[in-house]
Parts: sequence; C-alpha cells; structure tokens
Amino acid sequence: MLISFEGIDGSGKSTQAHKLLQTFRDKGYKAHLFREPGSTDLGEKLRDILLHATIDPKTELLLFESARVELMEREIKPKLSAGEIVIMDRFIDSTLAYQGYGRGLDRDLVRKLNLFATSGILPDITFLLDIDPTKAIGRIREKSKFDDPEFLSRVREGFLEIAEEEDRVVVISAEKSEVEVFDSILNLLEERFGFDF
Repeated sequence: MLISFEGIDGSGKSTQAHKLLQTFRDKGYKAHLFREPGSTDLGEKLRDILLHATIDPKTELLLFESARVELMEREIKPKLSAGEIVIMDRFIDSTLAYQGYGRGLDRDLVRKLNLFATSGILPDITFLLDIDPTKAIGRIREKSKFDDPEFLSRVREGFLEIAEEEDRVVVISAEKSEVEVFDSILNLLEERFGFDF
C-alpha cells in the first residue's frame, strides 16, 4: 500500500513518517520511506536546486514532477508490485498545494502533471498534518524559500481544500503532542485497513 504524509513545513510529517516506518518494520512488514523531492540520485540533485535556487514557478513545478517520475519508476512502482508498503514524506498533494495554491499556477494543469508523473497511482491514505503557519515557522530548523507566513497560509488553505475533495485525505491536528498525533495515525490505519498495532 501507499501512504503519504502532507502538511506545511514544520507540521511534523517527517517525524511521523519515520515513526510509522519503524512501527511497520517492528511488526515484520517490508516498508520503505521516501521523500519528495529526493530519494534517487536525480531527485537529490533536483532537491538542492528546488530548495535553494531562485527559479521560475513553472520551472519549479516541472522539476518537482521530473523528480517524481524518477522516484515512481525506480522505487515506488517496483515496491508496490512486490506487495510492500511505501510511505511518502510529501507527494502529489504538496505539489498542488505549494505550486497550485501557493504559487498560483493552473491547478488543473498541476493535477494532470501529477497523474502523468505517477501513472495515475494515488495513495491509499494521506495524513494531512494541519498546523497554524506561525506555529509551524517556529518549528522549522532550516529556513527555506517556502517559509513565508502569507505563502504558507495559502498552501495550508490549499491542503484543506484538497482534504475536502479527496476521501483518502485525513486531517490530523499537528498542534497536538507528537504521541497523540501518532496514536491518531495508528488508529486510522487499524480502522480502515485492519492493521493490528
């Protein structure tokens, strides 16, 4: 199955994704964690450009999608085909929220490019860790071009709109404790997919 974690920078999704990976492995599942952009040679090079270079929003979008294609073809598809669990630290919803809502690019085009890059593969469940942007910025260790409060507010609204439209997206308050957030994630996986944690 494919599980994705989404949320604005500072929402704690990377922490929760790592905790879930370890829990699955402790239970004997073959599970893998990948980050976007990244997790392939090309993806990591593009990550460095995307996080630090000043580029046109359209270029930014296409670089994100290019990194995604590499990750899908080299890692995600083979592991899903083998019946293994793939956990994503960011995925298609981040592109729609950041580039569509945040940067103001054509959302329908972003959706189409997302589906093209993933060959139509969608997560079985997406955990959207929701947090107020001002609180999230206080948590961010490494400042980036994506941590402007007004920009993050647009991105957050985008994520929440996506959650309203997509049944696979579950909103969890990231303002709760790390333990409470993780308990919510495990409970949802037990209820929807029958896992026994």
